[in-house]
Amino acid sequence: MTKIQIDLSEEEDRIVEIYKLVNNLKTKQEAIKKMVKYFKAEIKPKNMNKEEEYYKKALKFSEDKK
Repeated sequence: MTKIQIDLSEEEDRIVEIYKLVNNLKTKQEAIKKMVKYFKAEIKPKNMNKEEEYYKKALKFSEDKK
């Protein structure tokens, strides 16, 4: 589990609050957790020696997750 502290602008805070109310959620934390699921993240190493074994393993791991 990862805990994140986020400083939201007034507009961002309103967006989260509206999402919370529309989806009948109890906390903004719940709203943000659900909102995050709409995004897909892809991790690609950059500044690595592409011939190193750890780089090849990282690429294979990334491909296995697709």
